Amino acid sequence: MNGSYNTFNILQIILVIVFLIIYILAFVVVKPFLLNHKRLISTLSLKITYLIYLGTLLVCMYLFMFYGPSDIEYQVSELVFFGSLICFFIPNLGILFRRHFIKYRNHYNYFFSVFNLIVTIFIVHKLNQQHWFIL
Repeated sequence: MNGSYNTFNILQIILVIVFLIIYILAFVVVKPFLLNHKRLISTLSLKITYLIYLGTLLVCMYLFMFYGPSDIEYQVSELVFFGSLICFFIPNLGILFRRHFIKYRNHYNYFFSVFNLIVTIFIVHKLNQQHWFIL
C-alpha cells in the first residue's frame, strides 16, 4: 500500500512539473509583454486570455486525471465531448494562426479573446458541475 501511494505522489509531482514546463513554454512563445503598438489592447487581450485559458485547461486536466471519475462506465454526453474537443483545439489554433490575419487582426484578436473567455468559463463550469474542485 505504501509503495503505490508513493508512486502516485511521484506521478502527481512529475505531472505538475510537466504542466508547469508547458505553461512556461507557452508564456515564452506567446510573449505577453511584447505588444504591437498599433493593436495594443487587442493583442494584450488575446495573449492574456489565452494564458488564462491554458492555465485553466492544465488545472482541469490535472484534476480529471487524479480526482476525476474512476469508474469505467462513466459516460459523457456527446455535446459535452464535442465541446471539450473544441475547448482543446480551437484556442490553440487561434493563437498559432494569428499572424496570418493581417488585414483583420484587431477583429481576429477580439474574437479569439472572447472565445478564450467563453471556453475558460465552460471549463470552470464543468469542473464545478462535476465537483472536481479540491477546495
